Amino acid sequence: MLHPHWEQALAGFVREQARGVPLGAGNRNYKDRNPKCEVAVALTHLRVLAGERSTEELQAIASGLELPWLRSYLSFHHETVIHSVLRMTPHENAAALRETADAVERVRHVEGPAAQAVAVVRRLQHLFPHDRGILLAICMKLIELEPGRAAVIPPGCLHTYLSGRAVLVMGTSDNALQAGLANGYVDLCELQLLTGNEQPQPSPLPVLDVGPGEQRIPLWSDDMELRRVVVGDDPMPVRVGPFSVVLAALEPAAITVDEVTADIEPEAKILYAGETVTATVTGPSQIFVASRL
Repeated sequence: MLHPHWEQALAGFVREQARGVPLGAGNRNYKDRNPKCEVAVALTHLRVLAGERSTEELQAIASGLELPWLRSYLSFHHETVIHSVLRMTPHENAAALRETADAVERVRHVEGPAAQAVAVVRRLQHLFPHDRGILLAICMKLIELEPGRAAVIPPGCLHTYLSGRAVLVMGTSDNALQAGLANGYVDLCELQLLTGNEQPQPSPLPVLDVGPGEQRIPLWSDDMELRRVVVGDDPMPVRVGPFSVVLAALEPAAITVDEVTADIEPEAKILYAGETVTATVTGPSQIFVASRL
């Protein structure tokens, strides 16, 4: 999927409004005019495909798996490989998928990017055997995060979550263009427009220790912050406010503010709006607090 950046979102929203496409229509790409940044914090070992691999990595995959379709697109200098895949006709797409399936079946020993591509294809081809998204996935950068590590997926960056569990913090937008590996509407023409130039690339985020069991993860605005708190057997103080969302990740937790206690089930959230105070959290649990300062 791809969340457009602000210029793309504004232009797309105005264009669809002028065409009279209803906001709730299945073929509506732009629900609003806002960009959407995305921050992922791994709860388990997390694998994410995002952005586009380097030319050297794509050449290693084309050579290691003997993929004619990828080798031919790498000879193009006027567009990216991902843009070329999005331009494939149905016949070209089917042929490339057959080449890829045959290559993965016959391969015995490869390393590096080629080995990563084989693992990705084997995971996806049983779920989406005829999907263009498999070809896109081969071309996308693989990011692996250990629990507690974080990465940012900027607007305009094609991405999908391959395996693992994560906490996601996103900007306030419903704009999400599907590119495959899903049952939703796929607008290939619009995706070609959005990926015509090089995509912004994902990057790891620093996770800063700010106290025992507490870490701070920067977000896309200075007036926002995300904190990860690992609560053991003893209660822990946690600052909330003036506007905070508190999430219990994998285990239940309880939070107490001014002698009022709320239980939080795993993956459930509560909202706190009020003066900044120090709450007490009991576990054992791992909680995340996203706040507007």
